[in-house]
Amino acid sequence: MFIITKYVADSRIKLILKELQKFKRKNIKILDVGCGNRYLLNKIKKKGYKNITGIDIKKPCDIIMDATNMSFKENSFDVVLCFEVIEHCLCVPELKRVLKPKGRIILSTPFPGTDWVRTILVKIRLLENQDFHAHDHLINIKKLHLKRIKIKRMFFGTSQFGVFTK
Repeated sequence: MFIITKYVADSRIKLILKELQKFKRKNIKILDVGCGNRYLLNKIKKKGYKNITGIDIKKPCDIIMDATNMSFKENSFDVVLCFEVIEHCLCVPELKRVLKPKGRIILSTPFPGTDWVRTILVKIRLLENQDFHAHDHLINIKKLHLKRIKIKRMFFGTSQFGVFTK
């Protein structure tokens, strides 16, 4: 894994685990939307959180599913994780729909106008190559229609991390 990619992923895991500990139990139901190579999902499982489902539009997820039209019932999950997805599709209403009352949405997305920094880091081989040109839905997460619990800028201000509820 690339140096910065691993650092950012590991930083997110620490923040996620801190939020999950607030539930005081490990049998909470977690959804990882856009789980990709399952890196975060597998790390969280190793910490004892076993009831976690990963969806993505391609393998190696648990379920192949479109984040904008999930087949889960309303109020299905205690926690919804969504990292580097909302900039690609309008899935926030679905994240909110499947979240239980008093649940948490934990997400990250690039900060608008900063993809050029990431492009340079890819060229000097510090960051894995990603599709920065398909960011049709970049938004400052302060503008999401969710109740904000915590927002943090990371990675030299190019990434936004947030914890929300309904």
